Amino acid sequence: MWNNLLWVGLGGFVGSVLRYGVGVGVAALAAVRGGAGRFPVATLAVNVVGSFLIGMLLRHVEQGSTQHLLGVVGFCGGFTTFSTFSLESVRLLREGHASTALLYIAISLVLCMGATFLGIAIKTTK
Repeated sequence: MWNNLLWVGLGGFVGSVLRYGVGVGVAALAAVRGGAGRFPVATLAVNVVGSFLIGMLLRHVEQGSTQHLLGVVGFCGGFTTFSTFSLESVRLLREGHASTALLYIAISLVLCMGATFLGIAIKTTK
């Protein structure tokens, strides 16, 4: 049991740190380009990449294995962020940017679901 918790914690730590790094990187890039705008690019990026990775991992690792705990539960769980997606969507709506919020929600759902399906569909070559 403790072993499993350590694998999940390690994966979650790495995923969370990378998630933070993407946010900092996107903010720095946006500052160079003259402002971040309203669209939450960093959250969309990590959620699409994380959805793709979880699809690939689910196809290639056994559920409950160390790789599953480390990669799927830990890393992808720490890297992706549904709560931030929800907060940003609500914030856009409350600030009167309904069209941007709806676009963000639609793009997130389509790209994340598509990325997961693509990750599952990719076959490994031997």
